[in-house]
Amino acid sequence: MPAAAVFSIILAVITVLVLAAYLISIALVLGRIHAKLREVNTGLHLVTERTEPAGSIVGEINSDLAGVNDALRAVLARK
Repeated sequence: MPAAAVFSIILAVITVLVLAAYLISIALVLGRIHAKLREVNTGLHLVTERTEPAGSIVGEINSDLAGVNDALRAVLARK
């Protein structure tokens, strides 16, 4: 086998190994990102569950403030 063929095969093997190492490192980084995103998603679900009861309270506050708004507009209309 000529030296050029052996050299080409060695270069091809090295190229494949370098590409494989690069792709493996990318896969590892993506795995860590996936784990972090899963944690964030879990946290968001917890926040959603814990703030859900606030909806009714906010509705009560809003209706109370609507009454205050009407009273203030009536006071301003008198002047």
